[in-house]
Parts: sequence; C-alpha cells; structure tokens
Amino acid sequence: MRMLLIHADRFSYEVTERTPIAEEVEEEAKSGSSEDCLVVFSAVERGDEKNVEDVVSQAVEEVRRVAEQVGAKNIVVYPYAHLSPNLSDPETAIRVLRGMSESLSKRFSVIRAPFGYYKSFNISCKGHPLSELSREVKPREEARVVKGEKRFLVVTPSGEEMKPEEYLAGAARDEFAVLVEREALGRGGGGPPGEPEFISVVKKFQMNWEDFSDRGHMRFGPAGDLLFSLVADYSSQIVRELGIPVYFVRGTNMFDLSKKPVREHADLFGDRLYQLEVERRTYVMRYAACHQQFSMLKDWTISYKNLPFGVFEVADSYRLEQSGELLLCFRTRKLHMPDLHVICRDEKEAWEWFHKINERIFSEAESLGRNYELLVNLTSEEFYRRNKEEILKLAKKRGKNLLICFYPPGVNYYWSINVEYHILDDLGRPREIGTVQIDFGNSRRFGIKYIDADGNERYPYIIHTAIIGTIERYLYTLFDTAVKMRKEGKAPMLPVWLSPVQVRLIPVSDRHLEYSERIADELEDFRVDVDDRGETVSRRVRQAEEEWVPYVVVIGDREVEGGKLKVRTRAERAEKEMTLEELKERLKTEVAGKPFRHLPYPRRLSQRPIFAA
Repeated sequence: MRMLLIHADRFSYEVTERTPIAEEVEEEAKSGSSEDCLVVFSAVERGDEKNVEDVVSQAVEEVRRVAEQVGAKNIVVYPYAHLSPNLSDPETAIRVLRGMSESLSKRFSVIRAPFGYYKSFNISCKGHPLSELSREVKPREEARVVKGEKRFLVVTPSGEEMKPEEYLAGAARDEFAVLVEREALGRGGGGPPGEPEFISVVKKFQMNWEDFSDRGHMRFGPAGDLLFSLVADYSSQIVRELGIPVYFVRGTNMFDLSKKPVREHADLFGDRLYQLEVERRTYVMRYAACHQQFSMLKDWTISYKNLPFGVFEVADSYRLEQSGELLLCFRTRKLHMPDLHVICRDEKEAWEWFHKINERIFSEAESLGRNYELLVNLTSEEFYRRNKEEILKLAKKRGKNLLICFYPPGVNYYWSINVEYHILDDLGRPREIGTVQIDFGNSRRFGIKYIDADGNERYPYIIHTAIIGTIERYLYTLFDTAVKMRKEGKAPMLPVWLSPVQVRLIPVSDRHLEYSERIADELEDFRVDVDDRGETVSRRVRQAEEEWVPYVVVIGDREVEGGKLKVRTRAERAEKEMTLEELKERLKTEVAGKPFRHLPYPRRLSQRPIFAA
C-alpha cells in the first residue's frame, strides 16, 4: 500500500461520476470537507490481500505518527489509484480503507471518501517541511504462533498408552514400528539412494513429467490416460456404493483470496499454496474440492430429512510441493483428488460415517493385497480424552495399534481428527495414501446450514475423505505393489480390470489373421488387440510379457482347426488350454464389478505409433 500524506488548511471533495467498481454508500458520503486536516491519499496494492489486517495496522500506525507530529486532529482517507501501477482488487481496497477509517476514528475525527467514483477535490497545503510525506507498507508474512511441538503416543487396541520410544524398545520391526520410528522420531524409512524401481514401471505405462510445464506436472499417454480414467471411474463408483445420496458437482480450480471464507480456509491449510495473480486479484489454486463444494452448499436449502448425503468431485488440485521432494505419481504439484464430503446432522452421525468410511478405506487397500498403518492426528488432548472410545474403535476393529499425534496449542486446523492411512512401500518408507477427517468449523466459516425438526438452523458436521487417495497415489500403490510382486518371485502385473490390454492375440502368420480378428470380435467386451506385425512369434510373445498383458494367445493352424486356445496366463506364469467361452468366463470373473473403458489404440499393433512416456 502506498500513501501520500498532505497536511492541509482545507480539503473538500465531491463525487462526479460512478464507475463499475464503486462501493455502495449513503448520499451524504458523496461529498465532504475538513479543515486543518491530514489528507491520506491511498492506493491499495496487489499482494495486500495476503494479510489485510497487518496492512491496516501498519498504515494506521504511520498515519497516527504523522498526525501527531503535525498536530492534526482531523483525518481524510482518500482513495487515489494514481499512486501505484500495481493495484489490488476492489474488495481488498475497500476492506483496507474501511479498516483504516474505523481504526483511526477511535483517536481522530475521520472522513473517508468513497471508493470507485470519479471525484473533484480542492486542497490547500500548509507548505511546512512535514506537510508532504509519502509512506509505503507491505504485508508481513503471517506466521502461525505455535507453542511447543507435536507430541506422539502409541495406543494399543486395549487402550494401553505408551511413548513411542517405550513401544519401540520391545516391538518387532514390523510396518507399524517403521511408521512410529519415521513419524514420531524422525528417523529411518528413507530407503536406499537412487531412483525407485516403480519409476520405470510408471514410464512403461506412458506417464512422465511434462517438461514444457512447471515442475511437478505429469503427462499421460494413451495407456496412462486409460489407467487414470478407469481409476477416476472407480473412485466415483465407490462413493455411489456407500448407501447415501451422493451429488456429483463440478467447478473451477481457483478461488479469490479476498473472500473471507476462502482466505480463512487457506490460512488454516497453511503452506504449499499455489497462487495466481490476474487483473490485480490474487487467487489460490484449490488444493482439494472443499472451496467449490462448500461454495455450492451454502446456497442449498437443506432439511434434516436430507441428511446424511455426500458431495463429490474428482477435483484437479494444486500444491506447491518442494521441487526436491517431487516424485512421479506420489508427490506432484498438480494432483486429482476424488474428494467426498459427507454432510452429517451432528457429531454422533459424523462418527458413524467416519467408521463406515474407515472400513471402506481398509477394504480397498486389502483388495490390492496391501496393509494400512494409521497415523491419527488430533488438534488437542482434550478431544482425545473426550472421544477415546470412538478413536479406539479404529484399533479394535482390525487389532491394530494407533500412532496418535497431538498438534501443539495454537495450530487450529479445520479438522478435529485427521486419520492418515500409510502403506510401507518397496523401499521401506511410510507413504500416506487415503485419509478421512471430521470437520465442524467450515460449515460456520462458509455459512452452510440445515433446518432441524424444530425448524431451527443448524450447522452440520462434515466428513472429508479421499477413500482411495488421489488418483495418482492409487496408481502409485498399484505400481509399488507390482514391484513387490516381482521381488516375491511373482509376475508383476496390474489387476486385469486396469490392464490397458487384457488379451493379446498373436497370429503365427498372415493366414491366421482373419481368425484372430474373429476371436477379437467375440471378445469385444474386453480390451483385446492383435499383434499382426512381421516379427517372430517369440519376439511378439516377449513384448506382450514386457507390457504385462495378462492373457496372451498364439493362434496357428491347430487353434484355427481345433477351436481350443492355448492361453498364456501371466498370473500363474503358465500355459492353459481353454475354449473361447472358458476364456470369456475367466475374464468376466476377473473384471466383475469394475468399470470398463475400451482399448485406447487401434486393434492392430501395426497401425500404432511407438509411444514414449
């Protein structure tokens, strides 16, 4: 913010014309005059919205100091855009100017000229050495006041409580022990140096960083796009199966930081905000679907009879992760969050849905053959003591220990409990995938209400969850699982429903091509291709294996004449004789209940380009 301060004998102004950004004011505010006054010509600048309160405080202090130096009892706050080429948005400017006037009026007689009008003015400057001064203030970084550090506690299913060091002293080195050591004590779990093996797998399926963008942004080739789309479809399917109405919405990816709820939510989220400046406004790129869904929900008329219900979007989200920590499919700056918010009547209903979602999160991991260990973040020990029975249900249901993390006083997040679900990856590192939170603050912050049975307005509780994690982290889990399979002596592969090619047909020669095409037609409900290239059969089979195709069928004279197929099955690393119907039934069983999308390429391999990640 820039200010020009003129100590004047007289000052008067009068509105001449309204502009499109003019604030609404009473008629008497459209003209004004003052004598023996300090006129504060003011230009609020871009960036001031980051800490309006601080800008107002600094500006008021500068004006007060000058007014006392020159002996002025009267102040005129006058908007004057010509002091800066880098102006803020109108909402921020009005907030700053109003804040200054209200604060200064506690000690001075203050007139504020309205914002957004053309005005004529007359001024008579006193002409002494301090009668013309300029000042500039900038928002200081608003640091969270945190007293103390995070405190950790290990809690067993029976409710026994131990310090992390005490637990580790007698514990086997299992996955939970690694989580405790890494999160509570800050050691271990880093993995060996070098590129993780799963990176080569990610690239095999045509996913990589986009060099023409900012760091941390991925690109997806045809195979990668298919995987991404199927996982997004599956995330949508999961929420439809929860047993409550779920409303699918879609919105924008940037929100105005001058809007109070947006700014407050961003302040609570903390660091890693991706910001964008457009036409003197500062926007935060959304870091989850919260802003959009809450902005919609505040405008809905909701009855207690409608609750609980969910709101869902696969939301492109942005977090300014440190460049040194970026990792394909795991830590990216653009991510896709299948974000579900469950709107609940009260805390009791919120806990009920919290536990239902916890079970679904676990079942999704188990369907991939993975285990989760839990880090339970809490905003206070008081919350833990009051809700210990509910928190212990997380441990008792599956006989798991919990790592409890108490945030220090002064860190007021929007959630009261935030559970992180960690896998232990191929390199022995805890990796957060899924999450669920209980939130009561945002319904008040955004003005989301429902009408209870007595006709009273109530603020609902809100469950935040990404049941399978981000789309990228679910893919990460799949690839990490495949690497573990290889190290266990198994054939690494994706679940059949996610394999870009589910069946590959390899005609021995051109005369077998027509029959191969007929078989492919019979398998039209699956992703089937035909390797018609002029390579040797063994080379084509080897390439199918390199591409992790689950079922490979070589078609020669015997198959054409006999009707039986010799099917190479990747899961068993075996060759089995099947009829076409038996192959169909096996495929149906393997993809049952999962979403389907068609082959992302032409059926014949000879018609495809060679894809790079």
